[in-house]
Amino acid sequence: MKLLIAVLALLLAGCATPEPAPSPEDAFRFGGISMPASGKVLETKYDRGIDSRYQVVLTLPAEDVPKLLEASNFAPGVMADDRLVNGRRVVRKVTVEGTTVHLELFTT
Repeated sequence: MKLLIAVLALLLAGCATPEPAPSPEDAFRFGGISMPASGKVLETKYDRGIDSRYQVVLTLPAEDVPKLLEASNFAPGVMADDRLVNGRRVVRKVTVEGTTVHLELFTT
């Protein structure tokens, strides 16, 4: 009985292990984003339920935003799209506030 309780405690402890912090590189790969060298990532968040979602906040000179969009294969003048990336449909949204850029990348 003590052995069974010990095994259950170990299994439950393993389930409570937090996921590692998401890396910006994982988010960029997930969403097919190509970041210019001038960009600096400020924050990356990840959550998962039925779908997966990354939120990335970065700072980027205003003149480099078009480079980010073009290198990431957004259509000209488009700041949101959905595309097939590595076999999954990913919705990509870009919001710009001055030199702060918010990326939201999620599956549906």
